[in-house]
Amino acid sequence: MPGTKILTKLDAAICLKAAWRAAQDLGFSLTPIADGAKSFTATKGSAVVALIAGAFAPQCVFQISVESYSDANELVLQKNKPWLSSGAVGVNKVNRQAEDLLSAIVRAIEKEGGAILERKEF
Repeated sequence: MPGTKILTKLDAAICLKAAWRAAQDLGFSLTPIADGAKSFTATKGSAVVALIAGAFAPQCVFQISVESYSDANELVLQKNKPWLSSGAVGVNKVNRQAEDLLSAIVRAIEKEGGAILERKEF
């Protein structure tokens, strides 16, 4: 899955919880995170509705994960690309939702006292 990674010095567990709250605030359905968890899934929309409505209602499925390294912590947002069900218009809508979520996550990390050291698309 394509996505974006950001690097920060903020603790990985705090990053994950901040990302979870940011996704919740934007209305995503979320898998629960337990102590020691390193990832969660954020979804918006319905696969059935996406098949019927196509580009007008694509389903967003984002996997958010964290990993700790000696020099920084990495938060990764991977996004789906619903080409078959919604085409280029639907993919663009999913990309916008992913960008909105990532911006909210960055703001949440900064609110917790963290700084973004690097951002990279993949």
